[in-house]
Amino acid sequence: MIMSSQIETVKSTISKSLKIIRMYDWLIDLYVLDFFVDNHWEKLPASWRNCFESLDPQILGDILSGNRTRYVLPLSFLALINSVRTFSIHRTYPNKNLDTINGNMDSCGGHPKLKNLFLKHVKLKKRHEISLMANIVADTASKSGCHSVIDFGSGLGHLVRMLAYKNDLYAAGIECQNQLTVEARKLDLELEYTASKHLSPSAMCQLRRPIHFNVQLSAHEQLDLLPLPNTMKNYGLIGLHPCGDLGPLLLNHFVNCEAVKFICVVGCCYMKLESRGYPMSEYVKTLDCRLSYVSREIACHAIEFYVDKLRKGQFEDLKIHAYRAALERILLDHDPKMKHAPVRSIKHSYSMTFKR
Repeated sequence: MIMSSQIETVKSTISKSLKIIRMYDWLIDLYVLDFFVDNHWEKLPASWRNCFESLDPQILGDILSGNRTRYVLPLSFLALINSVRTFSIHRTYPNKNLDTINGNMDSCGGHPKLKNLFLKHVKLKKRHEISLMANIVADTASKSGCHSVIDFGSGLGHLVRMLAYKNDLYAAGIECQNQLTVEARKLDLELEYTASKHLSPSAMCQLRRPIHFNVQLSAHEQLDLLPLPNTMKNYGLIGLHPCGDLGPLLLNHFVNCEAVKFICVVGCCYMKLESRGYPMSEYVKTLDCRLSYVSREIACHAIEFYVDKLRKGQFEDLKIHAYRAALERILLDHDPKMKHAPVRSIKHSYSMTFKR
């Protein structure tokens, strides 16, 4: 009876969410770079324009983050904000103290001189997410009584390396690019060489070196054919930025394979989802569930990043988006075929003027 009630609650939430999406298709299908080309400002309701025209951007950041404001806001805007909050899945993990300190000094996770060992060769912007993902996976594995994980799209193996050597999990990475797999194995050996300078021979013998598979996945049944060791008969599925249909493929395997005890997936590139990847639910297929390419691509960007910049008044970090939108107008006036043409990234853009 409880399960039936939960299913109905999920169905109701999905149905109401799609109704909101249909009401605001015009808003979620807008690229920032088309702001001047398609005159986005005029697409807003008149009451919104009257309110936002003189609104301090920092206050807008407070509004979007849920803070109280003395401004009188349009009811339609308030309704949208509250609807999004009501039907959104919370992104905060309930356990705040994930990064527990390993008390064993004779280990990769406990020796003070090996503290930053796992962040070597990792780009700065990825260090935080890899560390956070590793902590969540290790915590979930502990709660589920599962000591093995398989990472999909493992790249150079930074995540499985941390889970194996630091968190003592049996870990395997699956990567379709052979060169990345080769490099991942080299980085494993490099880490072990560094660790051997600080750990005892017995501790080195206990290290769990991750396994790296070079496989191009197209169906979840392929996962049943992996030559996994006996230590990985049961495992958790993890994926940090599995692209497009790879996320749904992992979900399918999680549902259909009893050996999988948990799943931790942070998807990306939703615009690359094909019909087999969305919608997966038979119930959702009966609804008006269409999502445009633009809306799926925009969904890849976390609003928290931009809201935080607004709240802190860091407009210099955001003006590059306005520059790109202005450039789009110039490009299209020059040649309509250049619509959405890729533009090379520019370093130190925050210090530049548009003319420069």
